[in-house]
Amino acid sequence: MCAVVFDAMGAGKTLGPELDRGGEGTVYLLPERADLVVKIYAPEKLASRGDQLRDKVEVQIATWPGLKDQPLAWPRMSIYDDQGQWIGYVMRRGAGVTLRKLAHPKLSNQHFPGLSRHFVVESLLQVLRCVQTLHRQGIHLGDVNLNNFLCDPVSGQVTLIDCDSFQIAPSNGPFFPCPVGSQDTTAPEHLGVDFARVRRTSASDAFSLAILMFQCLMLGRHPYDSVGGCNPVDNLRQGHFPYGKGGARPGSQGAIPQGPWYLLWSHLSGRLKNAFIQTFTEGAANPLARPGIDDWCLLLKQYQYSIRQGWLSDEIRPTAPKPQGKLRGASANTLNKQPLQASNWVS
Repeated sequence: MCAVVFDAMGAGKTLGPELDRGGEGTVYLLPERADLVVKIYAPEKLASRGDQLRDKVEVQIATWPGLKDQPLAWPRMSIYDDQGQWIGYVMRRGAGVTLRKLAHPKLSNQHFPGLSRHFVVESLLQVLRCVQTLHRQGIHLGDVNLNNFLCDPVSGQVTLIDCDSFQIAPSNGPFFPCPVGSQDTTAPEHLGVDFARVRRTSASDAFSLAILMFQCLMLGRHPYDSVGGCNPVDNLRQGHFPYGKGGARPGSQGAIPQGPWYLLWSHLSGRLKNAFIQTFTEGAANPLARPGIDDWCLLLKQYQYSIRQGWLSDEIRPTAPKPQGKLRGASANTLNKQPLQASNWVS
């Protein structure tokens, strides 16, 4: 480990304790700046593709002014060792725990006591609003999984992390792919392909984010989990989504597993359920059939409004199915009429 790291002008800073470690490198605290952390790439990564990593990070640093208001652990400044060799970068420090703990039947109680559906929806809206901004700048997430998002259990603030893996494709600059991905959250058109050669799209991000949203609203259950038969990745390829009308009885072959999953599903709004069905059936084979990020924002805002009005349950673990016809009548039209609001060392 470098006890001291340097900026481009040779000004040094002493590193604090190790915060996190992964395959790419190690993240350290900065004692003088509680809001920032330093990522130092592993020596083998620097040896094999250090120039490529540096080029990408420098492009990301150049885009920082247009993203400074977004909840991103984004590269803000390159750092060097005492020999002047590039080794990593400074970024914003995110607060909270991963969405993996929020979308977990047991860990959610421990880390998010009193968790409500309204809280979950607001967290997801923060993610989607940030993604809208990224897409406008030619940036796509690519690798979407529950571990790449932090959520503060108190404030509800969400932070997107591992941003150096994002696909960067500015209109007037070089193309940097997202070289990594999770098989069970990757759009079908990109499965079985070297991720380093894939060009991610808004439609592929929307598919992956739909899986993340489903998991957060369904206590971690993967949308393509079913009883018997294929695993979630094979079901994803085939568009076999076991929820919705015409599905088999819970617990039977090819159906949703036994447990609370039907209750959780029943308390989603009809429009939200239809969007999931559309995405995970027809949308699995046809990217053009998927709801986009703007559509999901609207649907979540409408769902949030229904929760606030008491038309839909705010309980994260409802104990009974949603009463039939609860949203019929005036509320169906009311939803359409509601105004929806779009809601040197680094200084």
